[in-house]
Amino acid sequence: MPKNHCPLCHTNKFNYYKAGDDYLLAKCSECGMVWDNHPPENPTAIYQKDYYNNDFPKGGYSNYFQGMKINSQTFRKRLLKAEKKLSGQGLLLDVGCALGDCLEQAKDLGWDNPQGLEVSEYAVNFAKSRGLSVYQGDLFNHNFEPNSFDLIMLQDMIEHTTDPIAQLTAAYQLLKPGGWIFITTPNVGGFWHKLLGSLWYHYKPTEHLTYFSLDTIKLALEKSGFSDVESKPTSNLMSLRYILNRLKYYQHILFSFLLSISQFIHLDKLVFNLWIGELEAWGKKDS
Repeated sequence: MPKNHCPLCHTNKFNYYKAGDDYLLAKCSECGMVWDNHPPENPTAIYQKDYYNNDFPKGGYSNYFQGMKINSQTFRKRLLKAEKKLSGQGLLLDVGCALGDCLEQAKDLGWDNPQGLEVSEYAVNFAKSRGLSVYQGDLFNHNFEPNSFDLIMLQDMIEHTTDPIAQLTAAYQLLKPGGWIFITTPNVGGFWHKLLGSLWYHYKPTEHLTYFSLDTIKLALEKSGFSDVESKPTSNLMSLRYILNRLKYYQHILFSFLLSISQFIHLDKLVFNLWIGELEAWGKKDS
């Protein structure tokens, strides 16, 4: 069903704009929130095995497994940031944990029994095969008690949902007083979006359903009860192979050729720390 009210401030004042040839999004005239007001009936249906290894020009991962080692370095950096926020470690819940790379890094750093929630049955089974504590469900379907966690991470997850305030409120309830939430999501107000417009890579029909800026993610956290809220652009570690694979969306022949050359001369595994149009945000549950 169409979502004709802003998911953030609930006004029905919005304008449509084209984010692709056949992709219309709504933008709130009051707070600037951007969302897909014709979301799929079952948004979680796409998260099958081929989501993690596919040849889609957009959507999912070209090969999640090839990038696991490098992705893990990004997760490690984020966990070390979280340790500074918490002044140590604590109980961690990674929501939308995929195959469990962040949880693996948490275990390696010494976090006690880090846990994950994931809607994909395939991803849950894969993570469990690695010896990780991962449960199939979401923030509305789980067996955790309120006030259970010191840190909840929503990494590239909130944009896949239609009601972000409900998601964040549910996360708030699961946090202990004094606990933190950490979010990463594409930044619809950032440089890359302004440069590329409708060609922006993070526009993904049927997959990304809400689009945040630095201001709207802060507003969402504040409306959900969080304090000490901050948001800023964030970077990711990426291999040259991953970068060229994704650039094939813009020019398939050219970047396929460059990918082949990079593999031939063994440069495809070079790693870069890049600002690719994402943001990170933090919020605290008051003691």
